[in-house]
Amino acid sequence: MTESPLSPPPVSTLALPRAFYVSLAATALFAFGLTILVPIIPLYVTDELGMAERWIGTSTLAVAFVAVASRIPAGALSDRIGRRKIMIVGAYLGLAAAGLYLVSQHFAVFLVARTLTGASLALFTTTSKALSADLSPPRRRGEALGMNNAAFSLATVASPLLSEGLKNAVGFQAVFALSGALNVLALLITYSLPRTRPEVVSSLGARRDTLSALHERGTWASLLLMAGLGGVLALMFTFYPFFSERKDLFADAPGVLSSVSMGLGLSIWAFMNTVIEPVAGRLSDRIGRLRVAAPGLVCAVLGVLALSQASGTLPTYLAIVLLASGFAAVSSAANSISQDAVAPTLRGMSAAMIYTSFDLSVGLNAQVLSALIDGTDFGAFFAALMVVVIGFGVAGLALSTRLVAYEKRLPAPETMPSAD
Repeated sequence: MTESPLSPPPVSTLALPRAFYVSLAATALFAFGLTILVPIIPLYVTDELGMAERWIGTSTLAVAFVAVASRIPAGALSDRIGRRKIMIVGAYLGLAAAGLYLVSQHFAVFLVARTLTGASLALFTTTSKALSADLSPPRRRGEALGMNNAAFSLATVASPLLSEGLKNAVGFQAVFALSGALNVLALLITYSLPRTRPEVVSSLGARRDTLSALHERGTWASLLLMAGLGGVLALMFTFYPFFSERKDLFADAPGVLSSVSMGLGLSIWAFMNTVIEPVAGRLSDRIGRLRVAAPGLVCAVLGVLALSQASGTLPTYLAIVLLASGFAAVSSAANSISQDAVAPTLRGMSAAMIYTSFDLSVGLNAQVLSALIDGTDFGAFFAALMVVVIGFGVAGLALSTRLVAYEKRLPAPETMPSAD
């Protein structure tokens, strides 16, 4: 059965339709199944599979590389055959990855599972962001995209604590099994989404669609901002568990938190993203994207600096609060800028392009920055990370000035002459 060529119900009012909230539920469950793996992957590589520390970065690069390769096709296909179909395929790939994690006793099998995770991440998240833009009126687009990102972050509030606690109580396999179950739930909810696709389908082809999106300055601004954020995410989701253990950041943690103190840091990160993303999106709808992105970048840079100097539980958590707040503000603005820049028929492609930049940055930073760690000395690591975040961030802000949304660039409708 093919999907209906009809577009989603008109969003001429400020109301967000029921389908938007259904998509948020699917996104949250998908994110839960994905992020529950994050705290245990570095430890699974070294402790369970017996691999050297450098392979931690490789396992992250595998996800990022496949995600980069999958984003553009996913965006192009969602623009043509519908968002729902691509999200369903993404959920199935996540389920297959969970199955492989369960039987991965060798690094080669584990690496295949990581590649499936990368493809799943690319297909589902790229398409869900385009769907959020489809279902929201222009005056609430920033808020809607912020809510989409918040749905992803909401799952991450609980997943690190549950992951770490479940691994310690039962083992790695229990976490992998739960990841699969959550993907099943996301899949069932995704099937309930309406069968829709854009009313007007671009006939240019994926290559021409890419060039058309790249012609927009807003696309380049978003690409650069997301590249800077990729370094921040590599810090939190690849190096933070390892960094906190090597530096013994939680040696002074209260006894009740001693077994989950590292995971709690990731939960704090996710909580701040959940709170800040919709607020930043709504604020950018009112005062402009640049006025939200610029302070956000300052917070992100200060957060990296604070985390590099943290030496105890409370300072570490406060640094994460600052870092997450900046990340959320910049991410919300960058997503909105990218969707503002293009026509509705290129929204999937636009989302694909900025997250290709993001994934590539995460993977490359994970691989390159790991070489700068010298035992317990992370000085060179954090210095290089600051260069990445500041350099790409400032360049993105410079391109974000005086941007005009696609809808506002359309010619005004002609008025009928008066009968007089």
